[in-house]
Amino acid sequence: MKKFKFIFTCFVLLQVQNAFSQTITLAIEATFPKDQAEFVYEPLKNWLEKKTGLTVQLQNADNYYFYWRSAKNNQPDFTLDASHVAAYRMQEKNYEPLARVQENMSYHLIANSEPTEGQSIDEFLVGNRVVTLPNPNLGSVLFDQWFTDLFLQPQKIVTALSWEDVIEQVFAQSADAAIIPSSLFELYPNFVSLKESKEFPGLTFLASPNVSPQLKDSFKKAIISIGQDEDSFDILAELNTDGFVEVNKEDYKDLAEILIQLVY
Repeated sequence: MKKFKFIFTCFVLLQVQNAFSQTITLAIEATFPKDQAEFVYEPLKNWLEKKTGLTVQLQNADNYYFYWRSAKNNQPDFTLDASHVAAYRMQEKNYEPLARVQENMSYHLIANSEPTEGQSIDEFLVGNRVVTLPNPNLGSVLFDQWFTDLFLQPQKIVTALSWEDVIEQVFAQSADAAIIPSSLFELYPNFVSLKESKEFPGLTFLASPNVSPQLKDSFKKAIISIGQDEDSFDILAELNTDGFVEVNKEDYKDLAEILIQLVY
């Protein structure tokens, strides 16, 4: 009997060891070119591997459209998503939210100057170039919601590959205005905010329904622990956050509809 218990214990330990030595995929929001994304997310990758024993394979799409198409068609083990894509995965793919950055995010329509007295934003920007990331990034979605008058509409520019590129296009005057997240707007206080959206949840980690409960728990603990020691401060700096918190699913209510209503 004792021999049987010993063998069973060894078997369980071996199964746990095998579970935590596997390679998992982590899909990330496509707001950086691939080479830059590898650099930005390397501290996070190293931290997760150190804390979980997993080998983490990052998946970064070429642009935002391919990121969204992948969210519809593929099922990575874990994801780090924009709030509306996270909501879509939760609603349509049964993904489980694990944690999110603690800061909410809004979007600002910014420019170097503002309308004259009595002039509307539409009149001020009509015919001008407004740069943001491609659909279905929230910046692009908000552009379509904010500018609905075909006769008073600026030109939407979606050639940028990153938020840094968006800002550079405004500085270079290849664009006259931009729609950017609040985290970026706070870094450039000289810009005028012409309009601000409602707040959305920040970047959110999710787990596939195919991932075991043990792996989900290990992954979640590793995320929540980010920022508790100096070794993980680089992660917070790269992701522009002060830490990660539990997810309230109510914060994501109806956000999936933003994507479901889009036609591609």
